Amino acid sequence: MKKIVLSLLAASSLVLSFDDYHGTESVSLVQNQTIVNTVVADTPQTDLITTKKDYGATAQFVYSENVNILNIPLGMQIGSGFGIEAYIPIIDTKTDTGIGDISIGGNYNFGSVFDSTGLNITSLVYKTTTGDDTKGLGSGKGAITLSHKIAKNLFDKYTLNGSLSYTLNDDTVSGDSYMVMAGASMPCLVSNQVRTSAKLTYFAVGENQYQFGEVNSADLWVQWDSSTLVNNLPLGFGVKIPLLNEKDGADADKTVLFYLSVTSFF
Repeated sequence: MKKIVLSLLAASSLVLSFDDYHGTESVSLVQNQTIVNTVVADTPQTDLITTKKDYGATAQFVYSENVNILNIPLGMQIGSGFGIEAYIPIIDTKTDTGIGDISIGGNYNFGSVFDSTGLNITSLVYKTTTGDDTKGLGSGKGAITLSHKIAKNLFDKYTLNGSLSYTLNDDTVSGDSYMVMAGASMPCLVSNQVRTSAKLTYFAVGENQYQFGEVNSADLWVQWDSSTLVNNLPLGFGVKIPLLNEKDGADADKTVLFYLSVTSFF
């Protein structure tokens, strides 16, 4: 049975804002797609492995004041413990529309959410330079992200999860960055058919050799999922609540982000 993964995200801007670069937010969104992929798409990736399905596909629509992005994460299991992943952004900067910087990579996964060590997923992803940086569709430089995720079930009711990622950027665009995430999910108090998830993330970008200094941000992500509303397809609603956003040690604008998701695999 074919299944589709659909995530809709809406926000006035995304986590960070480098508005000076090319005079648009698009580079910021492309550079920091790792945040959205890690936090929003990690549940579909975990479910793809847990349910032993072969393929997964996600469509994420990101809206901001100056740029829109349709991001398409894809996943495929190619053997016991191995998988391929890709992220394809289509960017609309109000003046130009086109393919952004595509990311491709692989992962190795082992264990189960019910094992004592949990389900572990280690990924290595390369962000290409397919987006035209002169039009604000890409950063113009490649980047490599190494990440590790873990999910562990407790008492058949709670699921703990966490991740750590580090990105090597070309310092002519931005410094290297890292992100830490920790979270948990449990049945909603209102209904056992709805699960509530909460995740805390901390993201930091180091200085580069040009105009951008250090950036630090922390966010709370809360999501509700149900598989009973539309033909037993899992539906999700989530919100990102900014707790901290600093650039060069000074407070920067904070943005609340909302997203909807329909998740399934084939």
